[in-house]
Amino acid sequence: MILACPSCDSRYDVTGHQDGQQFRCRCGTMMTLREPKQVGLLMCPHCGGGVSPTASRCQYCNEELLLKACPRCLSRVFAGHKHCPECGTELDVAAVGDTLKDRPCPRCTTALRARLVSDIVIDECGQCLGLFLDQIAIKRVIMDRAQARAEALLGAIPKHEFSAARPSEKMYVKCPICAQIMNRKLFAAGSGVIVDVCRTHGTYFDAGELPVIIEFVMQGGLEEAHRKDLERMRDELRRERDEARSDKLQVSIDPRVTSYGSGGALVDLFLSLLH
Repeated sequence: MILACPSCDSRYDVTGHQDGQQFRCRCGTMMTLREPKQVGLLMCPHCGGGVSPTASRCQYCNEELLLKACPRCLSRVFAGHKHCPECGTELDVAAVGDTLKDRPCPRCTTALRARLVSDIVIDECGQCLGLFLDQIAIKRVIMDRAQARAEALLGAIPKHEFSAARPSEKMYVKCPICAQIMNRKLFAAGSGVIVDVCRTHGTYFDAGELPVIIEFVMQGGLEEAHRKDLERMRDELRRERDEARSDKLQVSIDPRVTSYGSGGALVDLFLSLLH
């Protein structure tokens, strides 16, 4: 069973714990586990038909059904829904591990400290001022683009001049959660920021990088980068098409090909006359 923090939406696996037990989220919010609510008919995630919560298969489409609980409102739902039919919470978000332990900073290994800013938890390093944002926080920054959230983040992040050069000789860094080497990648075309990404857990930003990214996103930089990518793909397709036409034209006017074709036809005609 998964339980979601009402403040930052971090998810925790609380399978086997008793009703009424309390948990502290890494953002500091206290959560209480409650018995999942039982409602009337549930919606089949495959065909939308109303199905009894005790049914193991849908009576309309015959698909197998697995019952689970919404991590936020704890309503019973069938596995397969992307969002809870009751409260709209996204269901397919993986639970995090034990967040009571300090996470090492990928850059300098100093313990990261969790801090709740608006509705986002940031793990910050007090030594090198690096920041780690999990997948939920990244999604909120990039996809939601709320002005109030952006302003809160920009106001909470320590001021530091952005530099494209790495702050140390350490080129590749490890994810503070799984300790696997993260991938270095350009955040987006035109951003000028190369970040370290763990596809499973989140993204690490060196000092000064996250404010640049926030301003880039809020000013429509992602849409511009997407437009440029589409133009680049169109140019490549156009160039490949022109090259293919040029090659075809070159073959058709090659004198060696022409003389060979004409000579072959004359030989065939001569042989036919002999017969």
